[in-house]
Amino acid sequence: MNELYQFTKQDLDLVSEIKKHQNITSIYYHFWINLVNPEEKFVFVDTIEILFDKTTTYFFKINEDDTGYFISTSYNFEAEQKALAEKFQDVLSLKRVDVSQATIWKDKIITPLLSVDTVVDYENRNENFIHFDFIDGSLAIYYNEEKGLFVEYYEE
Repeated sequence: MNELYQFTKQDLDLVSEIKKHQNITSIYYHFWINLVNPEEKFVFVDTIEILFDKTTTYFFKINEDDTGYFISTSYNFEAEQKALAEKFQDVLSLKRVDVSQATIWKDKIITPLLSVDTVVDYENRNENFIHFDFIDGSLAIYYNEEKGLFVEYYEE
């Protein structure tokens, strides 16, 4: 069983800041793309970018140790894209995709955000993740070693 990833104090402080926002206005996923064979169904989400109230953006990004993710308010997509290309000798690239109209997000963008919290799940996943509660349901951002970050419906 893997050791439980813990969010840092900075991450928890940013979660508290996110709680002050009312609405998500757009969502972007930053995907790794296999340049050797782009048709290959290689989907790995490195970063989830969420814009709140058209004013503040939070980035949920896989950490350097590949054990979980951290939260930040700053991110340089172009620098990250260049670093990934150099690290993997141009075999992988990073692509930013607007997923605001994806089924899982489109209703949440027009729905007020009720709360945002971290959840520690020792029983099912043995992980620490972020839970977003909306009037019409809840979503959670998880980390997976093979898929990267992913979002799914969450029921307590």
